[in-house]
Amino acid sequence: MRSFLHLLFVLTIAACVSACARTAKISTTIHKSWTAVRSTASLSSRHKRHSTAPAPRYAARTATLDVTFGLRVAGVAPLPDDFVPDMSRPPLWLRGGTEVGVIGTRAGKGMMLGFSGANLSRQRVVIEDYGVGAPGGRLFDVAVSADGRTLATAVEAASRDHLDVNLIDASSPAEAHRIASLEGEFDSAQLTWLNSGDIALAARAITPTGGNSTTETAAVPVGDLYLITVGPSTSMRRLDGVKCPLSPLAFSPNDAFAVAQGTGSAPPEIIDIHSERCVGLPSDGPMQILGWAPNSTAFLYGRADRSGVFRFDVLTGGSATIAISSGAAAYASDGTIIALGSQELSWRRAVAEPMSHVKAQIALFDPYQSLTTINSLGFATQPALLAQSTMVFSRISNDAIIDMAIPGAAGPVRLIIEYSYEARAAFVLAHGAIMGPAAISWSPDGKQIAIVDGDATRRTLTVLAPPK
Repeated sequence: MRSFLHLLFVLTIAACVSACARTAKISTTIHKSWTAVRSTASLSSRHKRHSTAPAPRYAARTATLDVTFGLRVAGVAPLPDDFVPDMSRPPLWLRGGTEVGVIGTRAGKGMMLGFSGANLSRQRVVIEDYGVGAPGGRLFDVAVSADGRTLATAVEAASRDHLDVNLIDASSPAEAHRIASLEGEFDSAQLTWLNSGDIALAARAITPTGGNSTTETAAVPVGDLYLITVGPSTSMRRLDGVKCPLSPLAFSPNDAFAVAQGTGSAPPEIIDIHSERCVGLPSDGPMQILGWAPNSTAFLYGRADRSGVFRFDVLTGGSATIAISSGAAAYASDGTIIALGSQELSWRRAVAEPMSHVKAQIALFDPYQSLTTINSLGFATQPALLAQSTMVFSRISNDAIIDMAIPGAAGPVRLIIEYSYEARAAFVLAHGAIMGPAAISWSPDGKQIAIVDGDATRRTLTVLAPPK
């Protein structure tokens, strides 16, 4: 098996020669964004002596972040006071990217709110338990088609004796068309709209019941995977060979594989969809899939028991370390791995010195050649903070959004950074004190991002465009 030791941030590799030219560019871009904030602040204080309308120091202010001055902000919408967003679910882009959906709860009922229009001023309920989009039951999951115009919902009936899968027009969600129904009492369900146009349904029944099977209804054993073909003659097929315990699934781009990422009681598994076979993975505990290679031959993941980024090769079954004490990595459209980390870190130092200062760096890896490029971001952070970082990547624009933190005088400071793979340049989009998690997603065209952030009293949805 090909060795991937050259991918480790822990090694002091001779990458400075290839990185020096780009390091200056990355650092300059980062500092320009901060300079814009600082210079505007100083100009504002001087201008107050002569005007009652000082220039703003930021383009917009969210619940916890200041957006860098000069960026185009489509809107900042306060979420309703009684609405609690699910921060494990990124914002969803609906109706061709003209509306953003936020999943959460209000007064104990699950729902998705939609925001659109100028400054995100139009708000509506897209889906609600026992109501619009989820008639007669409780919403388990929702998936959006590639164009954002059709929603699929998994709804547990009020009687708790069956689970329905519905198709909904995002523009008129009151009209739900049932395409499948499973008998039984259910613990959870997950929907995934596959690239093929099919919908994958992973359903876990608590107590399956008997009953006659029809085209639309089937009895469910505990933990089963189904493929629903949507069309004039909708059909549903159970993958009978998949016997491993199901947990949250991450599908490959070609829909040939799915990784069951594991739970406290179920180990992670990789599922071969075509052969309906499960294979165990190196991590005994839960893992988080960070991204699949464009050709579906490998994926990046994080482990619950060890802070870092790892790569698993589906063809060889081998695993390799990509970055230490990091949670931010992705594949570019050409298969290059982009990872946040620090060349100064080793496994030992990350554990022994979690509060030490290390350089924040971006590494570019070609997994099939001995080529590594290290770009410095121009500031320092700590291994403990670096481990909490995340990355959201757009294959359309080849841009990454990095959510990371650096030490601050009053506590950790969150940085929302755009990294352009094509330009090898980074830009600070927003910064602020860390008050809680943030949920981020790219628009379908890769030109805008949506951010949900907040603290104990205020939460907002923000849509902005990174610099071109």
